[in-house]
Amino acid sequence: MIFIVTVLLSVLAVTKVFLNFYKLSKENIQAKWGNYTYIVTVAMEHSLQLPMDAISFSAVGLNEMLDYKSPASMVQSYLEQQTAIYSSIIKNNSTGVYSYFDGHYLDGSGWVPPADYLSLLRPWYIAARMSDGEVALSQPYYDAQTSELMMTVSKLLKDGRSVIAMDIYLSDFSKIVREKSQNEAVKSLFLMTSDGFVIAHSDENKIGRSLYNDGDSEDIRLLESFNENKAECFSLKINSKKYTVFTEKVTDDWNLFLVLDNQKLYKSFNILYLTFAVIIILLLGLIVFIFFFMDRKFSESELLTRDIKAVADIYVAVVKVNLLNGDMKVVRGSDKLAYALGGCYKNYGGRILNFVDVIAADNYKAIVNEFMEPLTLEVRLSEVKTLSLEYVDRDGKWMRLRYFVIDRTQTGELHHVMVAFESIDEDRRQQEALRRLSETDLMTGVHNRGSGEEKIREAMRLEKHGMFLLIDVDKFKSINDNYGHQAGDEALKLIADALKNIFRESDIVFRLGGDEFSAFAEGVVNEVIGRRILDRFFEKLEAADIPALQGRKVTVSVGASFFPKSNMDSFEAIYQRADQGTYESKKHEGNFYTFVS
Repeated sequence: MIFIVTVLLSVLAVTKVFLNFYKLSKENIQAKWGNYTYIVTVAMEHSLQLPMDAISFSAVGLNEMLDYKSPASMVQSYLEQQTAIYSSIIKNNSTGVYSYFDGHYLDGSGWVPPADYLSLLRPWYIAARMSDGEVALSQPYYDAQTSELMMTVSKLLKDGRSVIAMDIYLSDFSKIVREKSQNEAVKSLFLMTSDGFVIAHSDENKIGRSLYNDGDSEDIRLLESFNENKAECFSLKINSKKYTVFTEKVTDDWNLFLVLDNQKLYKSFNILYLTFAVIIILLLGLIVFIFFFMDRKFSESELLTRDIKAVADIYVAVVKVNLLNGDMKVVRGSDKLAYALGGCYKNYGGRILNFVDVIAADNYKAIVNEFMEPLTLEVRLSEVKTLSLEYVDRDGKWMRLRYFVIDRTQTGELHHVMVAFESIDEDRRQQEALRRLSETDLMTGVHNRGSGEEKIREAMRLEKHGMFLLIDVDKFKSINDNYGHQAGDEALKLIADALKNIFRESDIVFRLGGDEFSAFAEGVVNEVIGRRILDRFFEKLEAADIPALQGRKVTVSVGASFFPKSNMDSFEAIYQRADQGTYESKKHEGNFYTFVS
């Protein structure tokens, strides 16, 4: 009787542990696929973010042109420059930048619309107007010439009428879906808009269709369940078959769906469950061993499930922290993390300063130290599950530090959190490269008008005194007419190179447009020094030789003024004074400058 009771109790105990392990393992698998869906979403958001950032950066330049009422020809040139830039960055994924600017349609790729083309009625224009200054995504459509699925990214400019836009191909999303739907457990993986339009699908026959209108019965059932549950994960039963569905928002209007076949998803565990009874009968002597084995696996799986839910593959280092006793556990390590911990995994709160000294650059230590303070986490995480901070590490690279809530005590007090470190340096560098390109005049390599003027205004706001110059090429039209536009371009490059050679890196040199340049030299506050600088500039021009000009020298007329003239001085005022000086210099032959006080 004792043996039978012992065996029965052992069988019941082992069965209970096994069932718990089975349940936890299913949760573990679901957490893994939930993270998998999130990673696919991140890849799609990254593919979409670059053209959205490009439109935002280009809109800055067009807004500047609206301020200065630039002519359509200058705007056309700017759009062509931006198209050239994005063709190298976004590569074959875009047809270029175009705009409805101040009543005119202008296209950076050279496309000429037909006579009946009305920009104000185009979906890209309407979407931008409805988005009230935010970047808008139009309804995807098929290109009439290439038959490829496309979408327009557009943004309304500051005048409330003009719009900048870019057409992008959506083939990258289909590529991501094909790569991520190879697992046998994946029944379908697709991306669609809120109204059911399919952008990418593992079944390519469904791309471009509306599942609400043209979907089969399984599609309709899936969408009905999605609308009923409004959850990131829900179960679905179709014709006696069970599925698990994961969803993630890619944008406010797009949703990613991952549909998994439960039979294939839990195949290995179902086999294990069915054979367990046979194992109990045939291997009764192993009951004790199985009990301890399952109990150990149960504990490990429980911890693993929590860790997987909190950590994605994008993090370079992750530490799990027990806020109640300060104990730490390294989930994913790195050299810097190992150095900061020094083999000790205790007293997290008391070692924050040591963390900060190792991971943060000097000018970011204070903000990182404040962010990592564990005593304020309870308040900061009271209504959210994650907090993040971007900073620069000791190697000068951009990082993102993030807190995740893992669990709380029964009284609601924070118990375990995850501290994760993510490298975002590459994304930051791409954004910085886009910014620099948008501020540079492509022909001459100096600042363009928008960035140059903004830097001078900023210097004035900081009360930096200096000399402002307006430089106009003498008889530039005759150079183009007599020697060709290429010779004219060489003349402009010559002037830009001479200015860059004469002025310091801290000075501001930019091209106003056409044959006009400008410069601001900080600290130059009298004519004596100003004349020395301009004389050296003229010497550079005199010494230069452009073969295409057949001995003709490039000369300029310069107007100069100093900032500040008074407490009420402004950029517009010094510009007007320098422009007056240029007008006076034009009355003289050859290189000449005029100071206007």
